[in-house]
Amino acid sequence: MNRNKYSRWKMMLGACCLAASLASCKKDFLDKRPLSSVDADNFFRSASDLRIFVNGFYSRLAPQYNTQSGTGTVSGGNSNLALDANSDMMIVQTNVTSNLYRWGVASVPAETNSSWNNGYAYVRNDNYFLFYAYRNAEKTTAANHYIGEGYFFRAWDYYNLLRNFGGVPLITELLTDKDTDKLFAQRASRDAVARQIISDLDSAIAKLQWKGEGEAASSGRLNREAALTFKARVALYEGTWEYFHGKKNTAFAVSGKNGSEFLNLVAPTVEALMAKQGAKIYLGGGDKASAYNQLFAQKDASNIDGAFLIKVYDAAKLALSHNFFFKILDSGPSITDHLVDMYLKKDGTARIPQAPYTDRLNDLSTSLDPRFRQTVWTPDRGPLNQLPGRGGDGDPFRFPVIASQAPYTSIGFTSTGYRNYKGAVLAQEATKGETDDILIRYEEALLAYAEAKAILGTINQGDIDKTINVIRNRVGMSPLSLATGTGDTYRSDLGFDLAESPIVNEIRRERAVEFALEGFRLDDLKRWAVYDNVINGYQPKGALLQEWLDYFNRTPAQVTLDKGTDASQWSQIRKDGYVKDEFKLTTGSNVSAFANGRMNPWFKIVDFSAGGRGLYIEPTRDYLSAVPLDQIKLYQANNITLQQNPGWN
Repeated sequence: MNRNKYSRWKMMLGACCLAASLASCKKDFLDKRPLSSVDADNFFRSASDLRIFVNGFYSRLAPQYNTQSGTGTVSGGNSNLALDANSDMMIVQTNVTSNLYRWGVASVPAETNSSWNNGYAYVRNDNYFLFYAYRNAEKTTAANHYIGEGYFFRAWDYYNLLRNFGGVPLITELLTDKDTDKLFAQRASRDAVARQIISDLDSAIAKLQWKGEGEAASSGRLNREAALTFKARVALYEGTWEYFHGKKNTAFAVSGKNGSEFLNLVAPTVEALMAKQGAKIYLGGGDKASAYNQLFAQKDASNIDGAFLIKVYDAAKLALSHNFFFKILDSGPSITDHLVDMYLKKDGTARIPQAPYTDRLNDLSTSLDPRFRQTVWTPDRGPLNQLPGRGGDGDPFRFPVIASQAPYTSIGFTSTGYRNYKGAVLAQEATKGETDDILIRYEEALLAYAEAKAILGTINQGDIDKTINVIRNRVGMSPLSLATGTGDTYRSDLGFDLAESPIVNEIRRERAVEFALEGFRLDDLKRWAVYDNVINGYQPKGALLQEWLDYFNRTPAQVTLDKGTDASQWSQIRKDGYVKDEFKLTTGSNVSAFANGRMNPWFKIVDFSAGGRGLYIEPTRDYLSAVPLDQIKLYQANNITLQQNPGWN
């Protein structure tokens, strides 16, 4: 490796503090001081200095969201429209998700990995900030808060490394060229990394102010509530990883650990939060028919109960807006049967046996958990061309949700017919969306509390009533009983574990329903050690094809629109007028279905036709990413072996 190619960080102090050029080797970005127009010894003194610097860290919290800044658009990773597209509960119509379709993928690590490189670049900057802030900063409450933010971000960055790679080298101090032994530290165990994350979060919790307690904990900034919730997330993640992988003796088990150390941290962490927050979550003014949906479509979420960390969008003041109003267009991401089949009936019972739902959407919307109707669009809401949310750009719905433009490609992807409605912007927006984005919310802490206690065997009805049933009450869903699920037959292909108690499985269902499309699903499948059980052989399915044939292939005279509208002039497909025979669904041509009548979105791909292999991940390899080869080689050049993850050569 040519060490002259090491990249350097550039720090700029001003309205935005940081612009970074990410490095390709860990030693480079751990031992080089950031270039600065202001010497660090003269800078990190006032609370405002610390705030300016740490402002540059905030983009890490939501890098997967499409945002519009000024007139340009910046995108990174999965968009806000498809946070669960890397799981079994959502597909992207334009291609088969590569990380879930790994037939014949060689077990050769990539030369480099941006998650590793970026992660250590971020950690180095965290250490730089904490070193100089501790040495120079004034001793005020505000300065203390921003130091707490620094600890939170280091925990956040190591958590992302843990999720991707498991145990990694731990660097928690600012290093110099003389610290060679520390620069080439061996990978710590994942248990040790998780304990370091918890330690940093404890430091953050001690220093951060409560939400709104002072200017430092103002809207859009970190606060103690967010840090407590994140601590519960980390403790639950690592505790369940150690518990389930150890119990199943997988290649990813942690020797000598059963998860109890971390699982026992969850309850006291959440109880500290409960003492402050009680049972307060967003209730939408008591409108149970829309409260859950509209929680995610708030123009100003700063005072929303339970919204602990938000990303603020304001085109005028911040020159920052988004395109979240495209959520309900279904022009790419599409919900699958695995999410739909998780919903219980309104009375809290499940089908026995828990077979796939083959009802029409309108019937499901009246019979299932009310969160279904507030997550999935149903035809009784009105013709597609009258749905708000396009963003006011005047562009018509050229093609229906069932097909978008994809059927005209050579591959022939179509939608599943399950269209995202969660967080739909119901008021017409300009092309620059300004609804705030909720990043960390109270409901996560409540469900972590219930899950940890269920696994430890200490949960009781009172615990359920102050967690899950608080959440269910918002939409009028039947409360959960400790005895729910007794005698039920659970489907392992949905992520349930037949070896676990019904209450553990019901809490898994609750997570799937409450956090649908928020990006939790993949981590859940991995930490429960059921990733391969759910993915391998899975052929995503959709709604009943006949329902959509009936809907889209009607004649103008059959189209029912608002009273006084001339049906001959309008289509349920387009907003700009009816064009005869503009579009029709034709089975076998642009749509197809499985034997049970549910749509097959990938029907032109052999592996997703009858008898096809479906999706696949390698069970002994794909729970973790490979340590990149450039790091292995760098260590070898210094006569040190950096251990590779299981299943990778």
